[in-house]
Amino acid sequence: MTKRGDETRARLIAATKDVVREVGYAHATTKAIAGAAGVAEGTIYRHFPDKVALFFSAALSGSQALIEELATLPELAGSATVDENLEHALARLLVLRQDLLPLELALNSDPEIARRRQAMDAPDIVPGLPSPPEAISRYLDAEASLGRVRADVDSRQVSLLLLSALFGLMLAPGTDPSSPHPASAQIGPLVHLVLDGIRGSGSSRA
Repeated sequence: MTKRGDETRARLIAATKDVVREVGYAHATTKAIAGAAGVAEGTIYRHFPDKVALFFSAALSGSQALIEELATLPELAGSATVDENLEHALARLLVLRQDLLPLELALNSDPEIARRRQAMDAPDIVPGLPSPPEAISRYLDAEASLGRVRADVDSRQVSLLLLSALFGLMLAPGTDPSSPHPASAQIGPLVHLVLDGIRGSGSSRA
């Protein structure tokens, strides 16, 4: 992408954040976003495949360092334990809770967008880097090649299961909203529960 293209993309992300701050995700239209960015509406689709990808990029625009860290997860295959590596990754993802959860709730409340999301891959939040679901999936594939995760496991499905459960824990009744990360205490049990079903012969919790 050219320098001018990078600048336009950055303006679109900034405009999206401004519009969402004023009217919320549910009422943030591409027309309003383009107007705030000072570009034609069609310009959005030169930089983002659709509005969902734009929303995700805007929601996580301040978290590039964290996304870059999560992208290196596959490189940890064979080190520490699978449980420890995934627990750390999910704990880091909790840092994104405040920015990402409102977007998830807005998307899930729109049946049309929810259907489209089910049919699409996760958007590239940071161009050139795998999204968190893809990073976890690649990590599980790498561990499977080492025998620490069963070879017949569908890594993508396990990744989506872990992340769906993580978001579910954030919304669970009884969580303390005053806590920065109310679901953090449940990450270990969640990882153990999932991994006990897919653990390879070369892996253990310890």
